[in-house]
Amino acid sequence: METAVYEDDKERRQHLGAIHEIARMSGRPESEVGKVYEVELSKLKRTARVKIFLPVLACRMVMQNLRHLPQV
Repeated sequence: METAVYEDDKERRQHLGAIHEIARMSGRPESEVGKVYEVELSKLKRTARVKIFLPVLACRMVMQNLRHLPQV
């Protein structure tokens, strides 16, 4: 997973926790979820004014995207 997406280690750990939870709930590998999550997080960060909600919004977008991807 690309670390440039995260501003610091605290933020990285927070998002990795979200990635782990999505992987658990969806039954998908963390590596797959992490790639989708970081793409969505990067998109959201470009226009975000309130960054505290980024994990919630990213999770919602990732879950929506995973529903449309075939399970490997």
